[in-house]
Amino acid sequence: MTYNLVEIQKRQESTDKFVQKVGKTLWHYTSFPALDGILRKKEIWFGSATNVNDAKEVIGFIDNLKQNIENGLTQNNIKPKCDVDKIFKEIYDRTSQKHLFMFCLSQALDDAAQWDRYADYGRGVAIEFNTEALHNLLYYHGMIIGEQYYTQETRDHELYKLLSSYISTGILEGFSNLDGFIDNLALCALIHKHPTFTAEKEIRIAPYFVTDNDSNIEYKTFNIIKEFYILDLQKVLETENMHREDIINSIIIGPRSSQNPKDLENYCRHLGLHKLAQNIKVSDCPLR
Repeated sequence: MTYNLVEIQKRQESTDKFVQKVGKTLWHYTSFPALDGILRKKEIWFGSATNVNDAKEVIGFIDNLKQNIENGLTQNNIKPKCDVDKIFKEIYDRTSQKHLFMFCLSQALDDAAQWDRYADYGRGVAIEFNTEALHNLLYYHGMIIGEQYYTQETRDHELYKLLSSYISTGILEGFSNLDGFIDNLALCALIHKHPTFTAEKEIRIAPYFVTDNDSNIEYKTFNIIKEFYILDLQKVLETENMHREDIINSIIIGPRSSQNPKDLENYCRHLGLHKLAQNIKVSDCPLR
């Protein structure tokens, strides 16, 4: 795909700003099947928001918004022009029907908690991604990429102000209808996590809203069946004239893994990833 000079410059400025903010490398802690998916199958698996370890993922932000709206009406003795319970029923219903998927990275290198939580209890791997190359790859391909906010407090959020005004006046500013507001709210909720997860230093990549009949949705079997959004990595790489080794710098074998580094090196060479084969490492983390 070809882009004009203005488009290229705009992308590079956005990428430079992102790299400066989050660092030159990001880490994806994962299992060997997921690694094989990226390297051999040339896919990136975006996990469903319904399968994460945060019980309040997405919903915590909305719960806080509802509480603040109700408190504000009570404290200011405001008689709402709209039915608050009906609005939030619609918010919860519409959000629950959304297919929200994510691919999670971390700024934390060789971190014990990351190994234990996300890399098959330390038996998996950590894939080192080149931040600049990854951002450039996804820039034109319908993906959101950004830092997580480790708060679910909404009182100072613009969406709280808009919804509070709507409930008080009956006028919704900034959106043509409530559905548009709810869609935006779901995306905002996706990038706000409970503060107890702060140490994860997470960077999240997510496709925009995915419909029920999206051909990218697949189901994979591990110890249970899980829903994924599958990005055709090879197709995107070819579009941008890039290679897997442009976006992946190295692989670290987990501290509890029995993986023979030589076998992993040969596996990479077998896939034509000769540069990556020279950058296989073993974790220094003393996790047992």
